[in-house]
Amino acid sequence: MKSWDEKKKELKSIDPMRMNELEAVAQLVNAIHQRRIELGWTQKELADKVGLHQESIARIENGGSIPRLDTVFRLAIALGMKISLHGMEEAAAASVG
Repeated sequence: MKSWDEKKKELKSIDPMRMNELEAVAQLVNAIHQRRIELGWTQKELADKVGLHQESIARIENGGSIPRLDTVFRLAIALGMKISLHGMEEAAAASVG
């Protein structure tokens, strides 16, 4: 297991565009986690609804793995959420540059 200082060094070496992607995914995962908690669902219940293992949900929620976009959509849909790209337009326009 890597220390936090090692992890921060890795993150500093990531190009800014990739860092923006990771931050966006992290925000989505946080919203998904919060919604799961609000609904009173366990990780296992969510995993069963989307065809994943509970361990996969745990890794996603704990930042141990970065989910693919289709996985994020499946999780959000299962929780009755809509994913909005509001505010992403400016980021996309700024990065095209």
